[in-house]
Amino acid sequence: MRRFSVVALLTLASLALASPAQDLFDQASFYLQFYYNGPSTANLKDLTNKYQGQLDTTCSARKDNCPYDEAVKAIEGMTAELGDGHTYYQTPEELGTFQQQRQGSAPSKVLRIGLTHTPIQGSHERLVVDVVEGGPADQAGFLYGDRITAVNGKPLNSLASDDEAAQFLTQQVQSGQPVRIAIVRGTGRQRLELTLTGREINLARLPSLRIRPDNVAVLKLPDFLADGKVGAKVHELVKQAQDKGAKAMIVDLRGDGGGSALESLVTMAAFVDEPYVAFNDRYNTERTEISIKNGKGTIRNKDGTQLQTFDIPGYTLWKGPLVVMVDGRSASGAEYLASVIQLSKRGVIVGEPTVGIGNTTTRTFGLINGGGINVAYNRAYLANGNSYPTQVKPDIPVSDDLQVLANTGRDLPLEKALEALGIKSATN
Repeated sequence: MRRFSVVALLTLASLALASPAQDLFDQASFYLQFYYNGPSTANLKDLTNKYQGQLDTTCSARKDNCPYDEAVKAIEGMTAELGDGHTYYQTPEELGTFQQQRQGSAPSKVLRIGLTHTPIQGSHERLVVDVVEGGPADQAGFLYGDRITAVNGKPLNSLASDDEAAQFLTQQVQSGQPVRIAIVRGTGRQRLELTLTGREINLARLPSLRIRPDNVAVLKLPDFLADGKVGAKVHELVKQAQDKGAKAMIVDLRGDGGGSALESLVTMAAFVDEPYVAFNDRYNTERTEISIKNGKGTIRNKDGTQLQTFDIPGYTLWKGPLVVMVDGRSASGAEYLASVIQLSKRGVIVGEPTVGIGNTTTRTFGLINGGGINVAYNRAYLANGNSYPTQVKPDIPVSDDLQVLANTGRDLPLEKALEALGIKSATN
């Protein structure tokens, strides 16, 4: 179908005297049926008809003015049933934040300290599972795996529920006053009290580096969202690790939900020679090839015509021992990176099987309510013509058991990563 035909279909749909909900559902279902190129074998027409029927029932008493919210429920149900993590609905607010993150600037707009914490079974204390680089918590010295036991002298276990404990911490942070947070850290169960003050922070993430006492560099990649920044930052940090004499590197992709495929490829160039990816759309009318050699990238179309070249600032290739940690939340660009390192036998993969969307990319289509539907649009191929693996299965499987981390301070995947590097007495 040619481009003018697509536009014509959408124009005819907009002329129909339908409710806002029906117009929104028509738009989203069109994009899904026409462009979807993911791994699901579901019959897209049958899926659309199923949720059209549900929408008809919901809107039966208000056919002319059924609101967008009713269509959103149908769209979310439809994409969820598809079972493809690269195909999903975003609210206008989520889409706006996503676009800001792609630009590398997503202000929190409220006072934050840059900690993500989760409940601990059998306790109202909280486990730190993410620290935003450069945020107040990072600057105060918080680490992954810290167990929060008290806030401003009040034990969290004295509160009535997990929710109340989380709300209490948030309230103290948003007071704008200094907050004293008591923690228990590591296998030695060291007790510390760290003081910090909430402020507006940037929610867009960049890689960060920590050199352990055993001289192992740990490179944390939260995501690949910030266009033009993530890959370049990786090369900068790899050079720092080499300059500081790090004897080995662990790349931590746990919780990395992906982002830009180009940023993932630029990151690959810090660990493997000549990374490559080719993207094909559903109809094989679009093909984009991206290759990198010696820090210089080239983008070509399906005819082999060179469209663009680029240089990686501060290009650095890590040549030492390498381990990559993944978990059940590592997705998309994180899977691209881990699979290429695994296939090239450049490093050892440790952890849990990944999400399983590592051979497609998503494209966002704006919707009339200001939101967007993300559709698995391209398939990804290696230089040998084979598809990128859908899922990364670790060479050394180990559960990322947060309960063990909370109660003993033992980061089991990190311990296995260190063992793979020949470090037997693993300490976090």
